[in-house]
Amino acid sequence: MNYLAHFLLSQQNEALIVGNFIADDVKGNQYKKYPKAIQQGILLHREIDTFTDNHPIVKNSKNLIRKFQRKYTPVVIDVFYDYFLASNFHHYSTFELKEFSLKTYSVLNKNINLLTPKTSFIFHHMSKNNWLYNYSSIEGIQRALTGLSRRTTFENDMQVAHHLLLKFKSELKTDFEQFYPELKQHVRNI
Repeated sequence: MNYLAHFLLSQQNEALIVGNFIADDVKGNQYKKYPKAIQQGILLHREIDTFTDNHPIVKNSKNLIRKFQRKYTPVVIDVFYDYFLASNFHHYSTFELKEFSLKTYSVLNKNINLLTPKTSFIFHHMSKNNWLYNYSSIEGIQRALTGLSRRTTFENDMQVAHHLLLKFKSELKTDFEQFYPELKQHVRNI
């Protein structure tokens, strides 16, 4: 799952939001340097990623686009799933997407001292360009994937991956709608 899903699964808990956000930049046991509540967010992020990466429904989604995206297939599917979450946000949250996005940016800004240099940089661009809200449009997804494409070291086609979202939209949406409730239940059981 990408940023929006991780934030929503943090259940409005500020420490979980921060931990979930910095988790990809906190390697191994480095998480133990953070306050206990932030550690829980980092570990939650890792658990969400493990559950997602190993789930058969997600594997089905990956198989749809693997020949086009190869190494970056998991990244692209994470972004696509945030599109389905954002574009139907009212089904998954009591908040409107715009309100949720602004609240999340506020939490991260309030805790900016806990962000790593890399996540601080990402947060600056995320909030400035309202990534979370813009995940609800194909144009927003295209911008997100183009940005990811520029930041990777290997050759890729992520800048045109939004065409795959359009091509396989029905199948991917069905996968997401089946998978997300299972992920949500898994997080509740942690």
